[in-house]
Amino acid sequence: MADKKSNIDFITKGDVSQVIFRLSIPLMISNLIKTLYTITDGIYVARISSEDYAATAFIWPVLFLFIAVGLGVNVASTSLMSQKLGAKKFDQCKNYASHTIFITLVLGIIFSILGYLISPFIVRWMGARGSFAQKSEIFLAINSVGLLFDTIFSGYQAILNSQGRTKTMTIISTISSLTNVILDPFFIFDNVLGLPGLNMGIRGAAIATVISKLLLVLISIRVVKKESEIEVTFKDFKFDMAIVINIFSMAIPACLGSSGEAIGFTILNGFIQSYGTTTLAAFSMGNRLADLFNQGSMGVGMALTSIIGQNYGAGNRERLKQIFRKANIIITFFSLFTAICLIVFKDPLLSIFIKDMSDVELYKQASEYMYFTSVITFFMGYFSAINGFFQGIGKTKFTMLLSLARLWALRLPIILILKYTTNLGSTGIWIAMLLSNALTVAFGFYMYLKKRY
Repeated sequence: MADKKSNIDFITKGDVSQVIFRLSIPLMISNLIKTLYTITDGIYVARISSEDYAATAFIWPVLFLFIAVGLGVNVASTSLMSQKLGAKKFDQCKNYASHTIFITLVLGIIFSILGYLISPFIVRWMGARGSFAQKSEIFLAINSVGLLFDTIFSGYQAILNSQGRTKTMTIISTISSLTNVILDPFFIFDNVLGLPGLNMGIRGAAIATVISKLLLVLISIRVVKKESEIEVTFKDFKFDMAIVINIFSMAIPACLGSSGEAIGFTILNGFIQSYGTTTLAAFSMGNRLADLFNQGSMGVGMALTSIIGQNYGAGNRERLKQIFRKANIIITFFSLFTAICLIVFKDPLLSIFIKDMSDVELYKQASEYMYFTSVITFFMGYFSAINGFFQGIGKTKFTMLLSLARLWALRLPIILILKYTTNLGSTGIWIAMLLSNALTVAFGFYMYLKKRY
């Protein structure tokens, strides 16, 4: 470990702005690449039909329900290992890293099998019927195989992120995403620039995604072995239930928060789909475009977990406040830029997904949602910062409650109230999105100001 370059002193003692930017910029780039891949994937599928495109959005919350558990382990392990690194307890880090990979491997196998088996039942439970249900089932079943790789990768990601090696993560994600973008058209269509394709449609899009996730894991294993300060080895591995309990004591609240959101989004998509596939497609388009520009804010929020964790472990309590304050200032500027772009370039951005403007209703709903999204982007950024801060100090129970309250106590009830008491139609969904995010952020800041560290 001693012969590998460490970020610990820089993160715990360096200039706050430089620390935030150095760790968050690679994450911004990585997330941007992932989002571009998602948009590209959506463009490919949208070229088949709007129904195929809606099917990919429809089943995403179900997949995220499984991924959320891996993310919970990721958050817990990142926080614990970063705190140990800040306190320079390297042997404990090694133990936590090995147990993290073991846990994610076991969970990944279980999730892949379970997801594949329940796909036909869950799709119909959500209300899908006919050809839409068939396409949704195919996309869900194949992507369930990739849950194994999603979960294992979350373990390796935690190991690298806890050290502040976000640049390495960017390189890995870039290779995986580019692989997916290249494979997608060859698996989906019958002809790509004069070259023969497999013409598998939505099935091909799912297979290409699984292949790229396998590559992601293989590269991560290699990189961690060569570059990580935290050694991962199973040569003398001894299962320690105390470590597993410690990881899950933090992971379970994070899992419940994320999985609770995933279940909520599954129900939310069911509500939105009841308005028609046009509304679901408009909702998905707006979210994907907003994600494209939100990566600056999201990157800062994600970087805070390891930055706050290491400083918390090093006992730098006053520095925590400086980091959080500076992060929110940076997020405000990023959000302002995003809002301007979404409003000024609204039509060109929507034209990426909408083949022609003859689908008046789709354009109308997507266009309206873009205006709401330009305001929501501020609250999404602040929410990310609040999550990053509290996860970094190990308060995953609070982030769980915050995530669950945003969706279950605010968003879904507001949607139902507006649906049955007004004639707003899909506008009621956009209003619920805005209000739920704004109120959650207000409460998060209130708790931060009231808390003593």
